[in-house]
Amino acid sequence: MLRISLMILLVLILPVIVSASTDSDSPFNVDFFFGWNNYYRPMEWTPVEIGIASTLTEPFAGSLTVSAQQDGLNTLDIVHTFVLTPDVPLHLPLVTKLAFTADKCGVRLRDERGRTRWDYDFNLWNFSTRNRLLTVVHDNDLLIGLVGGGKFGLLRLPKQAICQSQRDRGKVCLGDKLPRMVPWDWTGFVSLDLLILYDPDWNLFNQHQLNAIAQWVSNGGKLLLVLGSHPLSAENPIVQLLPFELQDVKQITVSTETLEQFGLTADKPETVTCWPLVPKPQARFFETETYNTDEILFGTGYTGFGRVGVLAFDPSTMTKKQRANSSMFWVGRITAILEDSHIMPDRPITPPGNTKYGIRSPSGRSAMPGGQNKYERYEYTMPSSRSIRFAEDVDSIDDNSRSQRQQQYEVGRAQTANNAVMEYLYNISEMRPLSIWWVILLLITLAVLLGPVDYKILKRMGRLPLTWLTCAFWIILFTVGAYYGVQALRGGKMQLRVVSVLDGIESSNQAWSTDYCGLFAPGSDDYEFEGLNDNQWWSGIAPSQQSIWAYNQEISGRKIYCFQHDGGNLPYSLPINIWTIQCLLNESPLEQLPFNAQVERNGNEVVVSIVNDSDAPILNGYALFGNDRGINFGSVPAHTSKQFRSQLRTMKLWNNNNIERYQQYHNLQRPRSSSFKIEEAFFAQGSLQRTQTIGAYLARGAAMVCVQYDKAPVSFAVKGRSCSYDHIQLARLVVFPQEQ
Repeated sequence: MLRISLMILLVLILPVIVSASTDSDSPFNVDFFFGWNNYYRPMEWTPVEIGIASTLTEPFAGSLTVSAQQDGLNTLDIVHTFVLTPDVPLHLPLVTKLAFTADKCGVRLRDERGRTRWDYDFNLWNFSTRNRLLTVVHDNDLLIGLVGGGKFGLLRLPKQAICQSQRDRGKVCLGDKLPRMVPWDWTGFVSLDLLILYDPDWNLFNQHQLNAIAQWVSNGGKLLLVLGSHPLSAENPIVQLLPFELQDVKQITVSTETLEQFGLTADKPETVTCWPLVPKPQARFFETETYNTDEILFGTGYTGFGRVGVLAFDPSTMTKKQRANSSMFWVGRITAILEDSHIMPDRPITPPGNTKYGIRSPSGRSAMPGGQNKYERYEYTMPSSRSIRFAEDVDSIDDNSRSQRQQQYEVGRAQTANNAVMEYLYNISEMRPLSIWWVILLLITLAVLLGPVDYKILKRMGRLPLTWLTCAFWIILFTVGAYYGVQALRGGKMQLRVVSVLDGIESSNQAWSTDYCGLFAPGSDDYEFEGLNDNQWWSGIAPSQQSIWAYNQEISGRKIYCFQHDGGNLPYSLPINIWTIQCLLNESPLEQLPFNAQVERNGNEVVVSIVNDSDAPILNGYALFGNDRGINFGSVPAHTSKQFRSQLRTMKLWNNNNIERYQQYHNLQRPRSSSFKIEEAFFAQGSLQRTQTIGAYLARGAAMVCVQYDKAPVSFAVKGRSCSYDHIQLARLVVFPQEQ
């Protein structure tokens, strides 16, 4: 008996021994790093750096799979192919999405034949915060990415500053990275509120990283560039991104008045090495600060849909006594970027000192001859944005319960708008609950057949003992009939529903597209898309509650399989169960918008010229200006031009301090669902930051032309399937009106 027990025990532990020996004998050594110094925003793109080294003697060609729960419904599987050279470590910069309380992330290495060569599940979430690989950044927290070093007390900023948002106060989180660890794709920066490039060694960056930063800023990101000892070449995409030109380096003396305005010790002047700034001729909206000197020391401005701040000198070169007030200094620079301060062109006032503002007309001339400020300045902060405030002691003013913050996550405005968009995607007859009367009718019919009908038939035949057979027959018949009956009523046809938002800026190549897609499948199968572009970034989206609790963690039941390579994340398999909808989000840059527009304004009269370059007709649209004024216009056929002339009227779409949602003051056609307003897509994930920047443009004198297309074709399709397409396409163009 003892011998039999030992044999059984050996059989049970043999697989464990084999597995352990396989892992220990594996020639691969894999390092895994999440987020920005482990900081991440749930359900947003998050950078993942994977380092692979090996003891192999021959090159190894294989694939890496990263699998993690991205929200309460979906698990995102990312596949990346690579070639590993012996004795040369490989660095793979990827991006993924992680849900709040995502418990693990699986990483697997496979060879060309698909055999698993290395496999490990990293535990991400643990109720003991000391054992967590991730730190959640809440919606009311500020996340700052730092590249280039934390000089001049920058690393102390989280201990002496708080995040101030419209909803609540939160923490300031600072995640630093080495230049070689900077993401290669713009999606790796999406979770950041601000990126600080502190005089990094530009030779350590590759072209992919620099292009990724430029793309992210053009799509709504915010950048603070601190100049120092490392010059930027003219070919650097960061230089091309800036609204300022960098002059030759020189030494200047910073006066005591300037030091006081910086929040530093002002007992005597400081000498610094400066790269003076000069606004570029094409820069439209910028602010520069000279601080009573002849040179511009700090400037902010818009570039594309993003905002950039440039500090022309390295503050760490000042004397050590200045470091005591470094947090106050950084809070002032960061606030100038996060908070949009602008001028109203109708209210002349006395110049307020040494701050100069620039608003350029379409001809490129400055609206303020001689650089004199003649306009009133006031703070303009878009909703859902976050800013920073100085605090002596952060721990003493933390109003939020720390334990509650660790166990609860409140979704933001973008996720709320996502829910509204997905409500429309789900609004098809096949997804609506069956009427209760069908169930009642089915049960009554079954009861009648099992009761009086079955009894009378068998009694007339003299076969009452066969009741147990006839009852089973009726039950099986009704079960099969119910299945095929529901399939006939609810199966319908495959449908792809898309709500897309296209944004662009006049006379620039800054154009972006966001697609919110819902694919309904009448049968369980794996589905594929065709016609996808290489620069698209696909992921899943799912409805979410306002508050997500750790103890009520949802287990994702759907999979999305994607290939991720430089510049894109493309789905190659979408498993969909019968009678369900798979919702997807697609973000990508565009070469140009499908229409162009020019706006002329003469007092209260506006002339809008529309050129429709699309194959689909424009259904209707509107032109919106600041101060809640605008006009509506009608249809424009495909490949034609049309001009509209009208008087400005009040359109309560936005106001300066509160973007709750678009109101119904314009004539854009509503979809079939009366509860869904198509403008909700402007505030959803992937579009919100551009919407905030458009609001700032309007406040500075620009205009926005928004059009809706009638049955616009979808740029991609379901491969090898018969499918119906329902597409709502909205396109917005920021234009700079010509004053008559």
